[in-house]
Amino acid sequence: MHQLFSRAAWRNASISLVAGAAIIGASAPARADAPLGLYVGGGVGEAHVRDGSVSGFVENHTGWKALLGVRPIPFLGAELEYADFGHPAASGVVVAPGLAYNVDVSQKATSVFGLLYMPLPLPILDLYAKAGMSRLQSEVNTTCVTPSTCGANPGLHSQSTDTRVAYGAGLQAKVFSLAVRAEYERVDLSGGSPDMYSLSVLWNF
Repeated sequence: MHQLFSRAAWRNASISLVAGAAIIGASAPARADAPLGLYVGGGVGEAHVRDGSVSGFVENHTGWKALLGVRPIPFLGAELEYADFGHPAASGVVVAPGLAYNVDVSQKATSVFGLLYMPLPLPILDLYAKAGMSRLQSEVNTTCVTPSTCGANPGLHSQSTDTRVAYGAGLQAKVFSLAVRAEYERVDLSGGSPDMYSLSVLWNF
């Protein structure tokens, strides 16, 4: 199991983000945003990779993402995002009595989101929800480790691409041209929905 930080650490980072933003915000001067509110960014976090075809395979892994967004009005925005949820592996996954496989799964998604920002009393803080569509690419490799019971199924390699609904929510703090986000997002796929808790840094043009 490969893991960058736990959910508890992610929550602590979110609390620190709010507290730090509140302190800095009182002295940070306002800035004029670009007409379309264009920004780029990237983040890293704890992802959960799932595959329902292999006895409910779920593993944590370090994930990352890159994004391009616009916010033409204060309450609405849109983003194009690429997310790599990671490529974890598990040994000896039991799929039936006496039958076990080594399994590795990779999941990546290209997504388009619409964002709705909620008004907060501190102008440098944004609470937002997002929803959209994702093109999710999954790759699964299995190798049987119980030869006497493998039969005609010594291993499997499969690839799939699915278009699914994706959604998430987060908290963002803005100081000058920079913004920092704590976010949760998920791609809704029956039996194999990947998700990720992440911290991201954005640059506003």
